[in-house]
Amino acid sequence: MCSPRVLIFIFFHILAAVFLISADLSEVHVCDASNSNNSYIYCSGRLLDAVNNLSLFDDSKEFVDMPLVYSPNETIMAFDQQFPPNEPITDKAKLQTFLDDYFRPPGSELQNCTPTDWIPYPPKLTAIVDPDLRAWALELNAIWKDLCRQIDTRIRDDHEKYSLIYVPEPFIVPGGRFREFYYWDAYWIIKGLLASNMTSTTRSMITNLVNMVDRFGFVPNGGRVYYLQRSQPPLLAAMVYEYYEKTKDKDFIIKVLPTLLKEFNFWQTSRTVNVTLANSNGNGTYTVYRYATPSTVPRPEAYQQDKQNAQSMDEQQQRSFYQNMASAAESGWDFSSRWFADKFTLQKIETTQIIPIDLNAFMCWNMDILQYLSEQMGDTEQSNNFLQLRATFRLTLNAVFYNATKGAWFDYNMRTGMQNVEFYPHMAVPLFTGCYQSLNQWKAIRVFQYMTDGHYPIHMDLDVGAFAYPGGVPTSLVNNTGEQWDFPNGWSPLNHMVIEGLRKSSNPDMQDQAFRIAEKWIQGNYRVFDATKHMYEKYNVIGTVPEPGAGGEYEVQQGFGWTNGVILDLLVTYGDRLRLSDATSAATTAAQSQPGSAATTRPICALLVFSMTLLFRSYLCIR
Repeated sequence: MCSPRVLIFIFFHILAAVFLISADLSEVHVCDASNSNNSYIYCSGRLLDAVNNLSLFDDSKEFVDMPLVYSPNETIMAFDQQFPPNEPITDKAKLQTFLDDYFRPPGSELQNCTPTDWIPYPPKLTAIVDPDLRAWALELNAIWKDLCRQIDTRIRDDHEKYSLIYVPEPFIVPGGRFREFYYWDAYWIIKGLLASNMTSTTRSMITNLVNMVDRFGFVPNGGRVYYLQRSQPPLLAAMVYEYYEKTKDKDFIIKVLPTLLKEFNFWQTSRTVNVTLANSNGNGTYTVYRYATPSTVPRPEAYQQDKQNAQSMDEQQQRSFYQNMASAAESGWDFSSRWFADKFTLQKIETTQIIPIDLNAFMCWNMDILQYLSEQMGDTEQSNNFLQLRATFRLTLNAVFYNATKGAWFDYNMRTGMQNVEFYPHMAVPLFTGCYQSLNQWKAIRVFQYMTDGHYPIHMDLDVGAFAYPGGVPTSLVNNTGEQWDFPNGWSPLNHMVIEGLRKSSNPDMQDQAFRIAEKWIQGNYRVFDATKHMYEKYNVIGTVPEPGAGGEYEVQQGFGWTNGVILDLLVTYGDRLRLSDATSAATTAAQSQPGSAATTRPICALLVFSMTLLFRSYLCIR
């Protein structure tokens, strides 16, 4: 017999599900006249649609990064004259000629630069003991010059001809197709810049992001107008914290602290939702954060793929799909089984239904940093407010995301009213941000044990621990999705957060594991660089021969900002004891001990139980 409290919880959960399923979505563009004066070129309209329908470019981003030769009005008038609105556009060659006449090549509006504080032999890098790793670190340090960009001031005064958003200071780009600044990439780029002793460039990077908040109220995903409806993981306060700890530049903190508060308020007012629980962790309603961009149209930088993936859906389904795709892009994890209702199918994406543990841990870290910086600036009242806010929110994290049975933090799914208990490295983010009771070391140890032991949910192909792979920690253990934020890819920011989360523990086993993962990640990156002379955005973590990662909407990109930053930070952290020969041995041992292809065969009875569970849930689901 259910208790009245549980019955009330079920009733309101059903009402919420009915509302979420039946709510209609209106058309919301990724940019419009409220935040740009060229939206009908780069964010919507017949020209954008025609270029993609005729597949003029393999990558949709190519077109929306092209500067205009003439004003937007002149361009669209000429387009309408050559391609009348009441006639279908089918002549690919004619359209290409129009683009050649009215647009310039992508990237031509950016200027290369050399950071003013770059030096060839930064002291922290020359202190690395191993000679091969030291030489490699200096080569990576030199790449900062290749990735430095600045925007001509003429673009500030004539910005309607560009999708690029003007920023006043030079910056470091990720590389490849990512020609502009990107939000969460910047945190790990800054970690590397500080390892290279480039505090002025770090300050410039932060200044540009602060400028974005002052103009738009938040930091956009990246430096293009078509990103003006979505952000990325909120790490601006963390960048300021890293800079302050390196420089103790109080004048700069006094200047930017109001902007950090403004960005915090954006996430408070625009990305929160209430969740009602009745379980062993907590009873009541909790305010939590989620990724939920308002846009409901194809992403201009991936226009072809979005339209193709949604072509069999009705209008409301398409709008929901586009919103969930953009919201996943806001998370930085674009795309992953993490967001899919069935864990395998992109068309079943439901990002806005998922409350991410990592986002909420980042927001908890924001509270901690804002408390600390306010205290440093002498604002005791504000500091105490954030201290209390974080203490309360830490209880929310425990109630909504912590699973006492499994001993780890997981995403919460509002549609199912359950946690998603699959393995993803995001479960280490509370360790990285310190958003748990630090005296409760058993909680940290249990997360470590969960990641070590394996035995993950039965619908996954892989059943070895997350630390078992020779190249580092994989992004998931869900195989064969073809998405870049899934197995077998490993990513620098995720491996860095796992390493740092374990390293900060007082438990020696966790600290040792942090060192071993760092060895693997450094070794894999080094061997790829040694073979190709390039750094990449992602890597394949399985097998004895390291290689760049694959999958997703575009080819793997070279550069690469956050990869370089993570490696330089790790080399500084472990440079006194890491040896390339030791790292090679560690990677080889891990590869040899890896069970077969890392896949195991599930017992048929377990698969039957899982199938029956899915059928039962489907029966209960409201359609």
